[in-house]
Amino acid sequence: MRIAIKSLSAVAAVITVLSLAPVNARAFMGDEGQAQGRLHFRKIASALGLSAQQKQDIKEILKKNKPQTQPLMKQLIAERRTLRSLIQNETIDESAIRAQSAKVAAIEADMAVERARVAQEIRTVLTPEQVQKFMDIQAKRDRKLDNFLSRASKRIDRGN
Repeated sequence: MRIAIKSLSAVAAVITVLSLAPVNARAFMGDEGQAQGRLHFRKIASALGLSAQQKQDIKEILKKNKPQTQPLMKQLIAERRTLRSLIQNETIDESAIRAQSAKVAAIEADMAVERARVAQEIRTVLTPEQVQKFMDIQAKRDRKLDNFLSRASKRIDRGN
């Protein structure tokens, strides 16, 4: 059961990387972000050793699910911007910040459900070895992030 959960989590992470990174990049950076999203897809596909057919199958799955994921991403971006504005106001309105944070959380929950649905489809395209490889890549990224946060915390403590 634990392995199945880890595998599903890994596939969900692949979905996040493959589907939402390009949308995020495009939303914030226009055409330049779209190019970065494609580059990111190529890097992940290469690292996992995806075949041409697997790449095509994944692209088709993502394209098929775009009508559900893209509006959620646009809504999330808009709601996060509203939250950021509330946070940056000269006066703090805790209830407004909490209410807006709840909106953001609800959209993120909806997106998580969509990613899980897409992950279930993509899992049929990946081999068990590719899922394991992705889990290894994700673990390495997590370690790098943990190390970065640890170093940043130490710098803050030292006052640098």
